[in-house]
Amino acid sequence: MRKQHQAKREAWRTFLQQNAIPLINFETNPHCLAIIEIRRIKTKGVLPQQNIKGAIREACIREGISSQMIQSIPSIPTGKPKSSNTEDDEDKSPAYSKATKGRVMSAVLDGTLRQIGALYGLPAQLYEQANIPKEIAQELDVIAFCRRKTNQYQGDIHYVLAVRLRATGAVDVMLPDGNDWIPYSQAGITVGKIFAEARRDRLENTKRIQSKIKLSGTELVQFAARVVTKHLDRPSVVLIEAEGWRNERGEDNDGTVWFQLKNEYLLAKRNVLDFRHVSGHICEYSRENNQLENLLAVIRIRTGKETPQYITNRETWNKDCPARDFKHLSGFYDKSVPELLHYFSVGKLPKTQKKQDEMPIPELYKLGYQEDQFGANFPFKHQQLVEIVPFFVRPDLQQEEALKALCRVPHYLRCSPAWSMGNIVLPYPMHLGQEVIEDHLCILGVNLQI
Repeated sequence: MRKQHQAKREAWRTFLQQNAIPLINFETNPHCLAIIEIRRIKTKGVLPQQNIKGAIREACIREGISSQMIQSIPSIPTGKPKSSNTEDDEDKSPAYSKATKGRVMSAVLDGTLRQIGALYGLPAQLYEQANIPKEIAQELDVIAFCRRKTNQYQGDIHYVLAVRLRATGAVDVMLPDGNDWIPYSQAGITVGKIFAEARRDRLENTKRIQSKIKLSGTELVQFAARVVTKHLDRPSVVLIEAEGWRNERGEDNDGTVWFQLKNEYLLAKRNVLDFRHVSGHICEYSRENNQLENLLAVIRIRTGKETPQYITNRETWNKDCPARDFKHLSGFYDKSVPELLHYFSVGKLPKTQKKQDEMPIPELYKLGYQEDQFGANFPFKHQQLVEIVPFFVRPDLQQEEALKALCRVPHYLRCSPAWSMGNIVLPYPMHLGQEVIEDHLCILGVNLQI
């Protein structure tokens, strides 16, 4: 199987070298994107590791080209019903249904916008709308830590990187073994090469041994501590998810990560950064530490099963009427613990969401009829709460209005120019980091989603 991958990769490299590379001037066009049509990803009788997608992506990576795959659009005979069968392909044309048009557009936008971290406007303007003081907003960096872990049957990786979104819209990436920020448009090529080299990793019972793409908990927290204490050169807000980062007891001698992020410690340690267990630091950093003068706040993010469902408001809850999704991105905050503001971000109803008030099951919403026989099989695809909790906040930003302004930064960043149908779950820089890792898992033969 390894030889099959190598043969496919080399065949594609030869094709690119003969047909694409001579047409590219890498000095004037440093970022090159290939949109490649391939057949169905999931094919009966073909293992994920045998699929051609990973070989193509690795070939493009080794030639310095970014790639975007799109599955073939089925053809139908012109003037004939879609279900008719014919062996004559001369009069066939692509079946551009509404769904396939959307798929093509998504692929193009992902390649031309998301893969280079492009935005339609300046983040500084968004920060000012969030009520961040203008002098800070025009210099503000938002830095997100992004982590991806798979089990031993899906590649056995545990990888992390940091993404920095500058107030000017520039996006950069810091890798675990890097000492400087690199442009996001180059990060995909770099991560792809790292994953390609990881195909040579030694495996024992499908587990990677001493791999660059399987980091221990100790290595994760060392990376986070290094970025926070040594690589902030402008006023910065740091975003980090609770899941995976707050582990206090490592699995399989994996080492503890940053357990200060756990609920039981966060309130008491809200004004320090606890890196006492981290080699090279062995201390609690206070707000007075000169190394952290550019750090405005750290914001913990929680999503998914850790956050509750939501209701619109008390009035709607008390009325005998169905609950509705929000038509706009909405934010709420909880002051029950004054020392630690909890902000909740709820995305707007996606345009792709099918209306759920149609017959034959009217008023079947997340908050209604959950015990009904239909409820178990009915897909509830509503937005959920994203919890945003700031801590280690600079003293002049610890007033309630200033805290809410800080929380609005990741709240407003839940958007992507590559998808206009609704809000993304994670703030944009965190989303970019997750996607650049996800893009290259196929090189390892896992997660073969286009």
